[in-house]
Amino acid sequence: MVAGRFPSGDPEALKRTGRSTAGESLAGRVVGRLFSGTAASRLFGRATIMTADALAFLGSLALAVTLVPGGTVVGGVLSLAPLLLVVWFAVLSAHNLYGWVPPERRSIGSLVAALLWCVAILAVGSLLYPESGFVAAEVVLAGALVVGSGLVVHRTYVRGVALIYRSGLGRIPTVVLGPPEERERVKRLLAGGAYAYAGGMSPGERCLVRLRHLLEATGARSVVLSDGADLAAGELGELLRSMRLRGVRVMAAPAGPSLVESGTLVPGGEGLFEVRPPLSGEAGRYAKRSLDVALSLSMLALLLPALVAISAVIRTQSPGPALFRQLRAGADGVPFVCYKFRSMYADAGERQAALERSNEARGAFFKMRRDPRVTPVGRFLRRWSLDELPQLLNVLKGEMSLVGPRPLPLRDCRRMSEREKRRLAAVPGLTGLWQISGRSDLPFEEMLRLDLHYIENWSLALDASILLRTVWAVFHGRGAY
Repeated sequence: MVAGRFPSGDPEALKRTGRSTAGESLAGRVVGRLFSGTAASRLFGRATIMTADALAFLGSLALAVTLVPGGTVVGGVLSLAPLLLVVWFAVLSAHNLYGWVPPERRSIGSLVAALLWCVAILAVGSLLYPESGFVAAEVVLAGALVVGSGLVVHRTYVRGVALIYRSGLGRIPTVVLGPPEERERVKRLLAGGAYAYAGGMSPGERCLVRLRHLLEATGARSVVLSDGADLAAGELGELLRSMRLRGVRVMAAPAGPSLVESGTLVPGGEGLFEVRPPLSGEAGRYAKRSLDVALSLSMLALLLPALVAISAVIRTQSPGPALFRQLRAGADGVPFVCYKFRSMYADAGERQAALERSNEARGAFFKMRRDPRVTPVGRFLRRWSLDELPQLLNVLKGEMSLVGPRPLPLRDCRRMSEREKRRLAAVPGLTGLWQISGRSDLPFEEMLRLDLHYIENWSLALDASILLRTVWAVFHGRGAY
């Protein structure tokens, strides 16, 4: 049974989880978002502390060479700055000082050790490369200043973030999976820290399905598996995969034997351990995401004049916006706003109910070869797949990939069976096996078979092959309507 859901009109509950309310100030909403534990907020936090570290480090060196007479000039420090900062960031990263860890779990010992390592490397470097110009007095003074400024910067950052959390801003809404007494224990454990208790449920039948509903109801971005949340290795693996696709962190308090066997445990703050899936396949996923970002950025830059021209033509041909926004089912079924160039008349949505009987597609989705809602320019855009180009923005945002199962409208997704929803076990793509095999000419069952084949046999080589074959599929035009 699900417990702890927020009433839609409960502003206090929303505030406790870091959600903004109508009465909250703009400054409060901004601060809450910047420290809310999302991927973007974690990136902001890392950028903030790394910038402060760089300024403190270079400032300490510059001050040291200024105070020591007859030594290195400040310009010499600046000329070595790129190399020095690479070493600095590498050492601090190796001590996990830039990983996302709640403030109270950051180790002063690790910080001091990292700073001393940096000073030692600077001293050894000045001995091995005397042409750098650093003298012993400068190294000693710089070392003292670097350690002092580093401690000040990190402790100030830690205290500042902790103060933000105590004020109720930016706390990460969290749901707890486990028996009722354990949920209460974890709730007390989370009180006043980075995580805010947003609800809980007991494990059992259809556990993952119920957990997804609870996440959607509460907006939670982390899950805690309490003691007593007994999950088999296969169930835990499925849960970790699902949460990874949703961008939800999985924590344990504490970890049971099944967790140790099925994933990697790392300190996560407040007596919690983060449960991570095995590292196998992670490198490929990072490479896929890197390629998505690089190629989508490049294509958007190259195609910008064409995108502007298409927008202008659409606006002149029929009333309505040039860009069409539609909620579609993304990875793990999470809805997202999918962008397309508008290829239909503005009232297409209202007219679909009247056309349902004319649906020519078998299965869950809707397709008509001669759909009366499509505009003349829309037919041209669909023929050459130009209407899909704005989805490069979805790729850049991480909601889509260049290659993957096509995202279906929510109307189609709701009509799919649980077996058919297995195609949601991957980030949706701009193109995929379905697109290069006939698109709308293929029956739904064939589309499902191709999508599942892609998910089960994914590789970077397969993605590259699909991208190359997409060019031919666009020129051939089969199923493009």
